[in-house]
This record gives sequence, C-alpha cells and structure tokens, in this order.
Amino acid sequence: MNEISKKWQEEWRRNKIFEVEVKEQKKFFTTVAFPYPNSPPHLGHGRTYVTGDVYARYMRMKGYNVLFPMGFHFTGTPIITMADDVAKGDKELLDIFQNIYEIPSEVLPKLSDPLFMANYFKEEIKSAMKEMGLSIDWRREFTTIDPHFSSFIVWQFAKLQEKGYVVKDTHPVGWCPVHNLPVGMHDTKGDMEPEIGEYVVIFFETKMGALAAATLRPETIFGAVAVWINPKANYVIAEVWGKKVIISEKSAEKLKFQRSDVKVLDKITGSELQKITAINPVTGREIPVLPAEFVDPTTATGVVMSVPAHAPFDYFYLKKTKLTIEPIPVVRVEGYDVPAKELVESSHPKNDEDLKKLTEQLYRLEYNKGVMRSDFLSLLKEEYRGAFSQIPGKTTPEARKMVTDFLLEHGNGAKILEILNKPVYCRCGNEVVVKILQDQWFLDYGNPEWKALAKKLLENMRVVPEETRKDFEYALDWLQKRACARTRGLGTPLPWDKKWIIESLSDSTIYMAYYTLVHKLREMNIHPTQLTEEAWDYIMLGKGDPSEVSEKTKITKEQLEILRRNFTYWYPLDMRHSGPDLIPNHLSFFIFNHAGIFPEELWPKGIAVNGFILYEGRKMSKSLRNIVPLRKAIRTYGADVIRISLSSLVDMSSDANFTDSGARSISDTLKRFYELAQMRSGTTMEGIPERWLRSKIHRIVKDVTPLMDQMRFREVVNELIFNLSSYLNEYLEMVRSESREYNTNVIREVVELWTKMMSPFAPHLTEEMWHQLGHNTFLSLETWPDPDLSKIDDMVELEHDYHKQLIDDIRSILSVFKGEPKAISIYVHDGSLNELVRNALEVMNSGGNIREFMQKNTPKSKEEARLLQRIMQYVTEMPETSKRLLLSNANEMEIIKKGIPYLKYKLNLEIEVLPYSQEVKQKFNKDALPLRPAILVR
Repeated sequence: MNEISKKWQEEWRRNKIFEVEVKEQKKFFTTVAFPYPNSPPHLGHGRTYVTGDVYARYMRMKGYNVLFPMGFHFTGTPIITMADDVAKGDKELLDIFQNIYEIPSEVLPKLSDPLFMANYFKEEIKSAMKEMGLSIDWRREFTTIDPHFSSFIVWQFAKLQEKGYVVKDTHPVGWCPVHNLPVGMHDTKGDMEPEIGEYVVIFFETKMGALAAATLRPETIFGAVAVWINPKANYVIAEVWGKKVIISEKSAEKLKFQRSDVKVLDKITGSELQKITAINPVTGREIPVLPAEFVDPTTATGVVMSVPAHAPFDYFYLKKTKLTIEPIPVVRVEGYDVPAKELVESSHPKNDEDLKKLTEQLYRLEYNKGVMRSDFLSLLKEEYRGAFSQIPGKTTPEARKMVTDFLLEHGNGAKILEILNKPVYCRCGNEVVVKILQDQWFLDYGNPEWKALAKKLLENMRVVPEETRKDFEYALDWLQKRACARTRGLGTPLPWDKKWIIESLSDSTIYMAYYTLVHKLREMNIHPTQLTEEAWDYIMLGKGDPSEVSEKTKITKEQLEILRRNFTYWYPLDMRHSGPDLIPNHLSFFIFNHAGIFPEELWPKGIAVNGFILYEGRKMSKSLRNIVPLRKAIRTYGADVIRISLSSLVDMSSDANFTDSGARSISDTLKRFYELAQMRSGTTMEGIPERWLRSKIHRIVKDVTPLMDQMRFREVVNELIFNLSSYLNEYLEMVRSESREYNTNVIREVVELWTKMMSPFAPHLTEEMWHQLGHNTFLSLETWPDPDLSKIDDMVELEHDYHKQLIDDIRSILSVFKGEPKAISIYVHDGSLNELVRNALEVMNSGGNIREFMQKNTPKSKEEARLLQRIMQYVTEMPETSKRLLLSNANEMEIIKKGIPYLKYKLNLEIEVLPYSQEVKQKFNKDALPLRPAILVR
C-alpha cells in the first residue's frame, strides 16, 4: 500500500495536477485551518485535513476548477512557549519528542530556537500532508511572518480601524500573570478558550468585616441560612469596594488584576472564621459560619453562602453538620417543594461528582422553569419588603437582575470576574486569571453594526452539519471586545502602535484571500514595500484607478489587474473546514472579519465542522502516552486506510474512534477490492445475476452522489465498502448457483465505477486500479460517474431480496427441525387473496384498523371474519419486500422458481415449488398466504 501511495504522490507532483490557475471554468475554493508548527502532527490533527481533501477531490471530479491551498501559522505564543519549554529542559516534552515522535537527539537542542522549531515542524507537517495524499497546490504555501503576508495583515487592520472596529479600551481578558500578556485559546495548554463570567458578591457583615460571598445565583439570597468557608484555606481582611471585607488570600491576589483598590489589612485562618457569626443583609438574620472543604479558595472570593433549599451541595453537607437548620425555599418549580432536599434524598449522591451533576440539573431547571415564591417576604427586614414586593411570580432570570441591582444600589454587594472554565493554564504553565486591561487594543466584536453584519453573513451561509448553526449563533451573540495584540510572540506589528504584535487569532481571519494570489506575487517579484494600502485596496476591493495605483506602487497596471483577476475569480471562499473547538473563536472571527471588510458578494459561502479523534476509545493525551504520530500511522496502515478511518466511519459532528482492529479491517476490505480488479478470466454470459449486480452498482451511484454533496461521508463509505462488498459476494454466489463463472464485463463495470466513487477517500489505491484497468488518464481528474438509470431494475432486486427472505424463513424452520433434512417443499398461494391483502395494506397505510377493514370487506360468515383478522394481522408483520412485490402484481410462483438454483446453493438441499391447495392444508396442517408460502421440510 505504501509503495502504491508513494508512486502516485510522485506522479501527481511531477504532473502538477493540483496546481490550478484562473480559467473559463466554474471554480471551487476550499481551505482548512492552517496549523501551528509547534509539534509534529498526530492522528487527531488529521481528520479536518482529510475531510477537506475528500470534498475537494469530489468537487474536482464534479467538474470544478478546485483550489485547495495550505499555509503555516507562525504567529503568537504557541511556538515561542514550546521553544522555551525545550530550552528549560522540560523532561516530559523532550521524552515525547524523542520517544513518541522519534525526533533525532541531535535535533532536540536546536528546537529551543523558535524559528528553527517552526521551520522544522513545518516540514514535518508538510511531509505528513503529502503522505496522506492531500490534493494541495503547494505553490501557494506561506507563513504568517512572511513580509508579503504582513503587508496584507497591515491592510486588514487599517480597514478595521477605518470602520471603527478596532478600539483602545478597558476590558476584561484572560491574563498570564507571569508574562503579563492577554491569553486566548491558542495561548493555553489544551487550546482552552478562557471563558470570563461574572459573580455577584454579597456582603454578610461580621464583627471582623463583611464576609464577601460570591454567587452565580443572587436571587436565592432570601434562603441563605449560613456562610461556607474552607477550614484549610488562608483568608485575609482587606479593604476593597470601599469597605472592609473577608476573602481568601488567593482571591485577594487575583482581585489585584481587576481592581487597584485592594489593600490587605490582616490575615486570618479558616478555622478562626468558624468562631464568628454573620448577618444576612436582606433578612437581618444572624447565621453561622461553617467549614466546607468543597469551597474552592481560588474561585471568586473563596466564600460561599449556603442555600440548602436550592443547592444540592449545601443540603448534603449541612445534614452532615448535625445542625438543625431548616432550608428556606424561595424559587418554585413544578413538582418540588424544597428542590435541593428532594433531589438529594431521591438520588442518594455518593460523592462530589454526583452532587455536581445534581447542581447542574437543578440550576438548569430553576433557571428555565422557576418562578419566585411569595412566602419569603415575611422573612425580610421591614425596610426592604416594599422594594422586593414585585419579585414574587417573577422568573428566575428576572429576579436575578432585580436582586443584583438592589444589592449594588444599597451597598450590599459588588461584582467580581472569574474564569468560568477554570483552571485554564497558559502554555508557560501558569494559571490564567482575569485582568481588567486598560489602554489595550481590542477588536470590538460587540459593535452592534458589525454584529448585525456577521449575523447576516451566517444567515446566508451553508453550515455542515446544520445542527452546529446554533453554536455559531450563540458565539456571535456572546462575543464582545477581544484583545487583538500582544507584546510577545512572532507576527505583524500593529501598524499605528508598533510596540504591539497582532495576535494569532486576529491575523488568521481573512488569510484565505491571500492564497488566491500569493504565487503571483512571487512570480512577479513584487517587493513587500510595494504592497501598500492603495495596492491592497485595488486588489481586494477594486478601489482606485489601477493606473494611479501603479504609478504610486511601481507595480505595473497589468500586474495589478492580474492580481485583481486572481482574487475575484477564486473569491468568495466556498468552504471552510475546521473543528468544533474553533467555533467560539477562530470561525466566529472569520465570519466577523469577512463581514466587516468585504462586500456581501465576497462573503464566504460555507463552513464544515467535524468532530475529534479518539484512539482506542480514549482522548489522546500526554499523560496517557497514547499519542499516535500521523506519519507513523501512515507507515503502519497506509495512507488510504488512515484517510477512511479519520473521515468516514462516523457522522461529521461525532467524534471518531480510531482503533487498530478497525484500521486493519478497512485495509483487508480495500485489498479485496484490489484483488477484484485482477479478476479477468470469467465469461461474457449475461443473466439475472448480472442484471442484479448492475442494478445495485448504478443504484449506489444514484444514492451516494447526493450524500457526497451533503458531506455524509459515513453513509457513502458504508455503501461503497461494506454494502458493495456484500453485494459482490452475493453476485459470486448467484453465478456459482448456476454452475458458471462470473461475467468479466460486469466485474469491470463495477470496479470502474467503484474506483471513481472511492477516489476521494482512497486516491492512491484507486489510481493504481484505474491504470491497471488500462486507462492512461489520472483518476483524480476524471469525472464523477452518473448513474445509468436504465440499468436500475427494481424487480430484479426485489425478487432477489424475496429469495433471501425465503432462505431466512427456511433456516428458521430448520433450526427447530428434528432429524436430517433432505428436501424442502414450498407451497405457493394461488393469488386469490391478493386483492384482499392489498386492501388491508391500504387501510393500514392510511392509519386505519381492523374495524375499518371489516367495514370495507363485510364478512358473510365467522370463517370469513377469522380470515380477515388473519390477513390484517399478516399485513402488520409483512416484510417490506413482500409488500412491494404484492403491490407490483408479481407472479409469486414464477419468482420462486427463478430462485431455485440460488436456494439450493445456499441451503444445500433439494427444492421443489408446488401450488398450495386445501389438500396440502389438510394433509400437513400448513397455511399459505400471498407472498408467504407454506414450507415443508422432508
């Protein structure tokens, strides 16, 4: 397999078959997210690239001029941080590089140089892509630190600033406290996007200061009966929010990144805090301060209010204190009185993980269906009852806002920001915190005008699979300001403030446009300094007079027009392939930036999102040491096996599980098809088996073409590999049952159609088979087949299905037959009840029942009534094949007689087919109905 792959990869390269230019032909432009070259590629990286290539190859065969380019993302901190880890001698990383990725020991020290690392791994990734058979036009390769590309990014940011989409502002960001840099998804370990959320802080006064309890559910303050602190944590008394508060020591450190007024006055242990009591600020009730190790001192303030009526954790652990504190329910949900209590007592949670699941369940339920009760009003301070009198009957979200506003207005609360999906770690190893960043450059994704454009773009865009559209809608709504520059990393300086470097998720949003002409810039020897804002304005937007632009830039008018023609031919982008983890960031930024810069006719047309890859049922990770290098997997199993395993064994949105046994099974199946192409010693005899197989293969062509259009690759491969393999085995059995050889012509016809349809998935093996069939063209450039509808024979297929159905029925009888069977007698109904059975089918299909059937066919006797009941019962169980044959007025006797050779071959018994009669019924006590003959074993 590997030798075949190398052979055809070299032939494709030598003949430049994937290098495309502007021509008078419909075009298809597709891209996949370009990689960060900060490590070699593993199996998990391969799925998106193969999925994109499968569709590119299909569209090429559909007659499109297909552009599939590739670049490399050098920008930002991922490469620098990885190089730093090498320089520090990170043992785990060096071990993985040397023992899993098999990087030569003499290369390892050199990887401490970021540029050496980037270029070394770029070549590794490029080699893997070539070995996978990706149909890429490599002339268009570039990196994001190439000077020509930097000029393009400078132009992009000039356009965004011109429209007011780049702003200098104060805004919360994920922050590395060591490098003092904003942190986004690609700056973190595990590529986790820091999700910043808001906690409400409620002040519970004590004699030492206010315990600042942080909560996501301020509307439940009325039911707060205690305050939790972690007994093993250290706390501080600090001045913040204009008052003296008690928070965890770690919280105080983190708060300094959000506020400038944090002043630590004293330290206090968690055990000391248990000796005091606190006052609920809205009820005035004195409540205890209790120990709880489930309180995380690193989250928000490290202080939590206890609401046992609505928090499963609180109810569960409050019971363990032996204190007689009654829960106070404040939110009503249908079916519950004290929700947390009832959930805990009915579910019997065994550990914190179980409690966490119950908490999430109750949180969703009360948020979506909860309304505020009225009986809590009597518990409030007298002076607050009027202010809260409007809350009963309000939904949970409404009450949350009203309570929050009240607490803030009356000095009883504040707000604090936190990483909701914590812990998130910077690639340098430090935990990310929230920082209120001042005088920082942001892309203002919250701008209403820009957001409306982005939503309009999404509305008109094809999203595959369609169910992921809601994730995009949520992301576009949720996105606000995003820091777009760093002071550390590789990349393009911000044009108007050069101490900042444009970060990696901000310079990778419209780079697809650059692919359309990068090779021409090289051919024309255009210098980066010539690519001014005016030049890019003309090339990308058609602005300005080319003669005037030429005069200013010294790029000839003809060159400018060629560049413009290349861009307008290929744009808009037709399809963008990526993984689901990029929806809330890169893919949403891609939508925003295209909507903000380009006119509607140049907006991208589609996004395809595929799931992740598991290995033997588990996520690949360093800790499990189950990372499989992509190039090694290709050497082990072959490129085509890897392509099918990664792209086509599950639906697009599902995670695919790569297994050794699965890969070897695919390999065996491909080899069987390869052997099929060598079958040339048969006959030219034509019969029912040939008509049946031709019908099957042309039906497959008809069925899989729309599936390919929809990227339903699992269903396509299921047809082409698994079902067709079964059909071929059936065909060979059918001809053997007639004591003859297979038909060489029909086998060749099947193989030719199969190689064409499998070419996008297994391009190397099918290219080899195509040439072995005597063709001298490249299969990769052949036309996708059209079905010959005249060869699709419903009746031949139905008859064969009926023969298989009969075989199954006979085998069921044989399984309980006592003795040695010698022959089978099949007694066929004379068809006199056909019309009645058809009538019963019509009644059932229209939603009717036995009563309606009886009304239509009034029985004249009890015997007739029993017969009608038996017929109605029969049609409810009738196989689909039998239904279709009955409705086609087929001759059952003739159909079964045609199948005698096949039945004899499969059952290895003599078969006789006879008419059913009353004599048979009396002699053998056997019944027959249309398409359900009586079967007798002798």
